[in-house]
Amino acid sequence: MADAFKRTLGIPMGNLSQFRKRPVATLAIIAVNIAIYAITSYENFFLEVSDYWVSAGGFVPALTPMPTQWYRVFSSMFLHADFFHILFNMYFLYIFGRAVEEALGRWRFLALYMVSGVVASIFHTAFSFLGGATAYVIPAIGASGAISGVLGAYLILFPGTSLVMGWGFLFFPIFFRLKAAYYLIFWFATQVIYGYARLGGSTAVFAHAGGFIAGIALLPLVASKERLIQFRLARQAAFPTYVVFTPTPTKTAGLGHTTKAIVAVLLASLLLGAAYASTGLSIRGDMKAATVKYAIEGTPYVDYVGLQLPNIESQIASIQLVETKLLITALCEAKLLYDANMANESINDVSWHGKMLIKYGWRNYVADLTITHFSGSYDGDGFLQQGKGKLLVQSPVLEYDYSFELTSQTVNLTYVTQYTGIVSLVATAAALSVTLKKDRDLALIGEEPRRVWHPFTPIAQ
Repeated sequence: MADAFKRTLGIPMGNLSQFRKRPVATLAIIAVNIAIYAITSYENFFLEVSDYWVSAGGFVPALTPMPTQWYRVFSSMFLHADFFHILFNMYFLYIFGRAVEEALGRWRFLALYMVSGVVASIFHTAFSFLGGATAYVIPAIGASGAISGVLGAYLILFPGTSLVMGWGFLFFPIFFRLKAAYYLIFWFATQVIYGYARLGGSTAVFAHAGGFIAGIALLPLVASKERLIQFRLARQAAFPTYVVFTPTPTKTAGLGHTTKAIVAVLLASLLLGAAYASTGLSIRGDMKAATVKYAIEGTPYVDYVGLQLPNIESQIASIQLVETKLLITALCEAKLLYDANMANESINDVSWHGKMLIKYGWRNYVADLTITHFSGSYDGDGFLQQGKGKLLVQSPVLEYDYSFELTSQTVNLTYVTQYTGIVSLVATAAALSVTLKKDRDLALIGEEPRRVWHPFTPIAQ
């Protein structure tokens, strides 16, 4: 799941609260993520993760029906695309995770973090129909979904805290205070808007929204009522003087009316989307999910392709990686990728030669395509199930010499989207209920002051 937190109102520099215990779980998660990033990126001088690890551990929605691939839900949470991806993710985890861990305890915090990451992947799958069949085969990596769960929990627990914000304006840094609730709902709103408007690009914004929802929905399950009461009692003697609160120990003010209304509207919009996904009407039929491995002049590549039969030619244009698009186009032109007459058949040592227009820069060029030593087997629909061979692409502007291997499986997109949509629907409904009814029970520092209260100034020790 790509860098979650670059699209925000400034960068939080810290929060105005005190932490009495070392956030062991938060620091442990950060340490594990950094160690895994070092292992998976050292080949690229620690600047970006290698393609091998993205292929081996990235979460691919089309693979969810296969129990042998479920490990990807967890492995993807510890992979990051590049240096800035992990930097921003770990920074936000440190800023917000410390307070949430102190409020919940380390083990409950870990449970919220991990489950939020799982729910984020489910949301990502449920809303992939907005991107078409291709979206189901794009690997997602990053801890953003799990960290979003921490942000959701923070919103309910500490909506009234202030964040010190840093925002670069024409190379000049500007610092100001902003209430945590305002910052978090602005961030949440951007994820929802970008998701529905399909402006997120390569960023899995619905995974972020799903993690945020999970953090809110899970909070009543992982929070200890006794621990929250102790926090409310302790704050009257230990919290800074700038935190003003009522002396009532069992409850505090929760979300403000405006904040609650905005969050409810955003959750309702996601509730409608999840409901539509759960009907099975959002995307219909089967998809051929293909894993393509190839090498060009010794450089290995791994890519995923999703195609729905029978009109696959128009879908090939949506393939992002140029090298993969050339390979799939060549196989399609040679009728080696899909041919209904080849159902349940096998072929060996096949050769083919043809020509194709390719676009390079602003001009089109004629390329010669030659496939040699091709062997493959086809499924019941006539789609290539397993195949390997060599491809030579020659044109005035480029020349590629491929050695490739392709494997595919049939995925029922209707069922995948429907089942994950049902889980997303339940999680969103639970988050909406917590937001509307339980925020006062869970809040430690409320955003909205009570109507009848007496200010209390802690005695300096």
